[in-house]
Amino acid sequence: MTIRGKPSRAEALSSPQHTMRFRAWRWPGTLIEVAATGATRILSGLKMSDLKKKLKVGVIAGLCGVGLCALGRKLRLTSRVAEFAHSVEAVPFPGTRLYSFLASRQLRPLYAVIAEEIMAAGHFDRILDLGTGPGYLPIELALRDPAASVSGIDESPDMIRIASADARASRVTESVEFATGDPTNLPFPGRYFDLVVGVNVLHHWQQPLAVFEEVFHILTPGGQFWIYDYRRDVPQDVWESLQKHMPFYLRLALLFGPITSSKVAYSETDLLKMAEQTHFENPELLSPTLPLFGEPMQVFNLLKLHKPSHNTD
Repeated sequence: MTIRGKPSRAEALSSPQHTMRFRAWRWPGTLIEVAATGATRILSGLKMSDLKKKLKVGVIAGLCGVGLCALGRKLRLTSRVAEFAHSVEAVPFPGTRLYSFLASRQLRPLYAVIAEEIMAAGHFDRILDLGTGPGYLPIELALRDPAASVSGIDESPDMIRIASADARASRVTESVEFATGDPTNLPFPGRYFDLVVGVNVLHHWQQPLAVFEEVFHILTPGGQFWIYDYRRDVPQDVWESLQKHMPFYLRLALLFGPITSSKVAYSETDLLKMAEQTHFENPELLSPTLPLFGEPMQVFNLLKLHKPSHNTD
């Protein structure tokens, strides 16, 4: 399959939108770099067993986590980051590397379960993952059904490089393909995919209805659009119970990840109203139990949309 309209790296990095996002993410990237450099220097000057080194790294990570959490509370960053998370559609470098590091250890089970749900729903010849990030959903699908053609698209060129490397490591490059692209202007022909999936990306889209209509165009008649996203009404005690047995650095990831995202997610009423404004039919709204940081959690919504089987284009 040939993907059309893939922008060059120079064009992507020189855009005003990319520049603005990079500047906004520069301060956490600097903090991460300083912490990593400090830890490396400390460990390089010490002769310890592997166990002691791991303990040292854990202490350093914990102290960094405590400091960043305290800074976040002091500056009331939770609400500010929530607002910023809603406005950013592509994770810029160096946030891509941090996200990939955390996702590989804590979020991949989520994509594995979603892949199982897709396989259980029937056979799909062509599947597209919107906002694919490190590419785990396409990879998990390809591992389960090598005959399917699976594509992943993301607005971040660095994420696509990470996803491509992950696909090579999993040896699924023959059935998985990744590309950089805008979800409101997808580089695919009409009536091409049987299933389009978006996982935890809906709350990032500035023009969700435009994305819905673009997905409608590239779906085959009878095709489906599955949208997983965080629930907005998650009780605070649910998050607190998940945090109890977490190390500090994962608490930080939870705070600035799922908890922040849930604050800007759409309510169930908003999701159904949004579906009514599209050409899709028979919307289904589900509350699946999915793994998050190693625990089964009911903190997600799943909106399933169906394209009519008759000609509607």
